[in-house]
Amino acid sequence: MDMNDLDTVAAADSGATMTVRHPVTGDDLMHDGKPMTLTVLGADSGEFKRAVSDSVKSRKPGKAISVAEAERATIDMLGRITTGMSENWTWDKKPFPFSKDNVKRLYTERPWIRTQVDEFIAERSNFLGNS
Repeated sequence: MDMNDLDTVAAADSGATMTVRHPVTGDDLMHDGKPMTLTVLGADSGEFKRAVSDSVKSRKPGKAISVAEAERATIDMLGRITTGMSENWTWDKKPFPFSKDNVKRLYTERPWIRTQVDEFIAERSNFLGNS
């Protein structure tokens, strides 16, 4: 096995597409006959590491972080590593195109999606494919 085939940093920096699943049934979410997807960088990516570093730097030493602050930091970090979404998303029956603001709204108002993304980016096999 060549170690270049197992470069998790390069794979995480390239990103991967995740199909969003229904929070109860686990079925792939579909709209207009196509899966609803998000494209994200992995936890080994440089951008993920920079986002975590920025979050740590912004904390005041010796001060405990509140649950709300931790949630905001997670939403910010996941927003930074989300690089795209399929074009078939809607919200209130209107198109919901990819933008950093829309991604942050998605992760804020639909925490079950945030959880799916968090789990997806931590799983290195999602970025290495069939290696």
